Amino acid sequence: MVQMRYTGFSTPKAVFDELRPFRHRLLDMQRCHRPFGSDYLIVSAVVQALDTAAYHFTGDSDFFSIKPQQSDSGAPPSTVST
Repeated sequence: MVQMRYTGFSTPKAVFDELRPFRHRLLDMQRCHRPFGSDYLIVSAVVQALDTAAYHFTGDSDFFSIKPQQSDSGAPPSTVST
């Protein structure tokens, strides 16, 4: 296997985090069109390309998905008194 190096992306997750509003705007645009019509499919292709690029550079296949907050059950108890 050949190791690949990417120049210009020292923090790819931060770069794609900045693109989240753009992706949300694309999804809003998609809702304005008839499902599976030509306009809908063009916007869908752009969203899929963005998702694929995020996976390629970050290695996270669900980078843009909504992830549930992780449980804090294993965290040490807070030392702040109320």
